[in-house]
Amino acid sequence: MCQLGPAVLRAFFSFGLSALAVVLTIALLTLLFGRLFCSFMCPLGSALSFIALFSKKGKKKIYPFIGGLILGAFLGFLAFGLAFVFRLLDPYSLFGRSLTSPLWFGIVFLAVIFIVTFLFGRLFCTSICPVGLLLSLTARRSAFGLAIPDECVHCGKCERACPTGCIDQKQSKVNNAYCVMCLDCLTVCPKTGPTFSFLWKKPEKEKAPDMERRQFLISLSVGAAAGLAGGGLSKIFLKKSLKAPEEKELPVRPPGAIEENSFLAKCTACGLCVSKCPQKVISLGPAGFGSPRLDFSKGACSLDCALCSSICPTGALRKIDPERKKSFVIGKANFNAKKCIVFQSEGACGRCAKVCPTSAITLRANGTPKLEPEMCLGCGKCQNVCPTGAMHVAGVKIQYYLEDLNQGASL
Repeated sequence: MCQLGPAVLRAFFSFGLSALAVVLTIALLTLLFGRLFCSFMCPLGSALSFIALFSKKGKKKIYPFIGGLILGAFLGFLAFGLAFVFRLLDPYSLFGRSLTSPLWFGIVFLAVIFIVTFLFGRLFCTSICPVGLLLSLTARRSAFGLAIPDECVHCGKCERACPTGCIDQKQSKVNNAYCVMCLDCLTVCPKTGPTFSFLWKKPEKEKAPDMERRQFLISLSVGAAAGLAGGGLSKIFLKKSLKAPEEKELPVRPPGAIEENSFLAKCTACGLCVSKCPQKVISLGPAGFGSPRLDFSKGACSLDCALCSSICPTGALRKIDPERKKSFVIGKANFNAKKCIVFQSEGACGRCAKVCPTSAITLRANGTPKLEPEMCLGCGKCQNVCPTGAMHVAGVKIQYYLEDLNQGASL
C-alpha cells in the first residue's frame, strides 16, 4: 500500500487521505534525498539493483526523449481516467504480474529484464518507468544528493560502474534526476569520488543550458498531446461500445469490483488480489496480461471472504462488508438445458442444487434443475461442480447486495 504508482492512481480516482499521505511522503523523501524509492522501496527496483551488480561495465546512456514521451502519454491518459500506460509499465504491477501470472510469463519477463539490465544498466528506471520519471521531476531539485568534489582524481571508475549513466566525469557532474541512489559508485572509488552533499547552494557561475532537460520537456509535451488524443479516442470507443445493441458477456470480476469500464481504467493488473485469494480462484487473463477475473474451473468464491476487496491499491476494487458478503452479487448463473445430464440421459445428478448457498437452484420432482436468477450470487460453485458445463456464470456490470432492491446501486 506504500507503492507510489498505485497510490497516485488511488489518490486520483478515489481520493483518500491514506493515498495522499503516501504520495506526499514519498515526494518529500525524494525532494530531500533523491530517488531512494527506486532502489529501496520499489520491489522491481530492488531486484534491478541486484541484477545491475553483474551488468556490463561502461558508460550507460539516458534517453530523456523516450522518457518524456512515456510520462506525457501517462499523464494524458490519466486526464481521461485511464490507466492504460500504468497497466503496461508500472514497476509494482510488472513485478507482481511476473509472480502471479502463468509461469511462462514470469520466466520471459525476468529473462528480458535481466538481459536489458545486463546490457544497458537500469535503463528501465531512467527512461521507461513512469514512476521513476515522475520522481525524476522532484529529484532534479533534491536537497541532498551525490556530487563530485574538487579532490576527485577523475579516474572514471564511478562513471563506468554507474548503472544509470548519471555521472559525467568530464564535467564533474552528477545528474541527480536519474540517480537511483544505488551507491555502486561509492564502492569502486579509490580515493575521493562522488560524495553526499547539500545541493541547495547558489551556483557561483552561470550554468550552460540544460539540453537534456529541454529535450525531456519537449518530448513530455508531445507525449502528453498523444496521450490526450489517445485517451479521448478511447473514451469515445468505450461510449460507443456501451450503446451496442448486443453486449458481450462480462467476465466475473473479484468481489468489490466497480463498474466494468471504470474497473478496466483503474486496474493495473498488479496481481495482488490473485496472490492473496485463499481459494486461488482469481487469475489474470487472457494469458496473464489482462485484468483479474474469477476462474471457476479452479474453485469457487467463498461467501465469508472479502480479502481481495480490502487490499486493492488502485481503487479498482472497493472494500465490501465481510459480514454482508453472503448476500453480495458478483455474477449471475446461466443454465443450458441442452448440456445437462438429466435432460440428455435422464440420469440423476443434482450437484448444482446441492452446493448452491442461496438455494437459487432447486430440483423439480423429476430431478431437473430449476434456476432462480434473482437469488444467484455468482459465486461459481454450481459451475465448478457441473460435469458438463450446463451451468455457466457471467459477470454483472455493477456488483450489488442481494437485498438491495435497486440493482443499479453500486458500491
